[in-house]
Amino acid sequence: MANVDKLRKVIEEKQKKGQQKASVDMEEVEKIVERMKKRYSEEGMEMEEVGGRLKELRGIIAEGKQKELEVQTAEDLKVFTSPLIRNLGKFYLSLRAIMKPIEKLISKLPQVKQLSFYLYSANMKISANQFLAILTSIALIVFVVSIVLLSALVFAFFPEASMLTKSMLVLLVSLLLTFMTIIIGFLIPRRKAMSRGDEVSKELPFALRHMATELKSGLGLYRTIQTIAMADYGALSEEFSRTINEIEEGTDTKLALRHLALRTQSKALRNSLIHVIRALRTGGNLSVIMNDIADDVSFSLRMKIKDFAQKMNFFATIFIYMAIVIPVFVSILGGIKITPIQSGSVFQSLPLGIPVLMAFFLVFMPMLLTYLVFFISLSQPKV
Repeated sequence: MANVDKLRKVIEEKQKKGQQKASVDMEEVEKIVERMKKRYSEEGMEMEEVGGRLKELRGIIAEGKQKELEVQTAEDLKVFTSPLIRNLGKFYLSLRAIMKPIEKLISKLPQVKQLSFYLYSANMKISANQFLAILTSIALIVFVVSIVLLSALVFAFFPEASMLTKSMLVLLVSLLLTFMTIIIGFLIPRRKAMSRGDEVSKELPFALRHMATELKSGLGLYRTIQTIAMADYGALSEEFSRTINEIEEGTDTKLALRHLALRTQSKALRNSLIHVIRALRTGGNLSVIMNDIADDVSFSLRMKIKDFAQKMNFFATIFIYMAIVIPVFVSILGGIKITPIQSGSVFQSLPLGIPVLMAFFLVFMPMLLTYLVFFISLSQPKV
C-alpha cells in the first residue's frame, strides 16, 4: 500500500510544481487508487476495514449515478416534472435569504448524515441538497400557516388570557408543529427505501428460480442479470438495471453486486447476494446455489406469514375488547349517569356527561381504531 500512497503524492507534487503540462483528473486517479487497493486486498497484502454503512457506500455515491445527482442544486428544482416540487423550488429561490439560515439549522440534525444513503437506496431522483431545500420550504409554510390558524383559535377561545401568554402559546405550538414536520420529512426517504426493500423481497424467490434456470441452461451471470433486469419483477428489476449500468460503466461484477447488497433494504436479497459473491470467488455452482437460496427465502417468507397469523389471533381478542366491549360498557355507564336515579348513587359521581360521551365516541374511539388499523398494516408481511 506504500506504493499507492507514493503514487498519489508524486502526482500531487507534479501538479503543484507545474511539471505536468496536461491536466490530471484527480477523480480518475482516486478511482485507480481504489482499484489498486481492492486488488491488493484481494491478494491478501493488506485488508482495510471499512467502518459503517455510509462509508462502505462511498464508492457507490462517489462513482455511480448518485454523483450526478449530488451536483444538482436547488435551482434545478424549477425544471422538475412534478408541479409541486417545481412550485416549492420557486418558493425556496424567491425567499433564499430567509431559507438559507433555516436550511443551515436543519442540516445540523443527525438525520442529515444518512439522507444521501436513503435517497440513493430509495432510488429517489433527487439530491440531498434539493431535498433539504424542499423540506425547508415546507417547514416555513407550516410555520406561517400554524401561526395564522392558531392565532385565530387562541384569540377566539381564550379572550381573557394576556397578549404575552397568547403569543407564547401560538409560537411554541407552531415551532413544535414545524419541528414535527421536519422529522416526518426526514422519515420519508427511509420509509420509501424500506418499502422498496419489501417489494424486492416479495419478488425475490421467483427471480432467483428464474436465474437458476437461466444459469443451468448455460447462460452467463451477466446475461442472467440482464434477463432479470428486463423481466417484470418490479423494484427488483429496477435494482438489477442499476447494477447492469454499473457493470457497463466498468465496475467489476462482484463489486457491482456488493453495491446492490449494500444499498438495498431487503435483508433476503442482501444475504442472497453475499452467497452469490462468495460462489463467484470460490467457483461454486451458481445454479444449485440459486435454487437453495430461493428455497431459504421462500421458507423465511412463509414463517413471517405464520408468525403474523399467530399475532392476529391474539390481536383479534384485543380488538374485540377495545372496539366492542369498552364502548358498550361506557355507553351503559353513560346511560345510567343521565338516568334520574337516587342522588346518592355512586354512578352520579362518574364524569360521563353528554360532552364526555361525545368526545369519547367521536374523537377517542376513532383515533384508537385508526391506530389499531395502522399497527396491523405495519405488522403485515409484504409478501
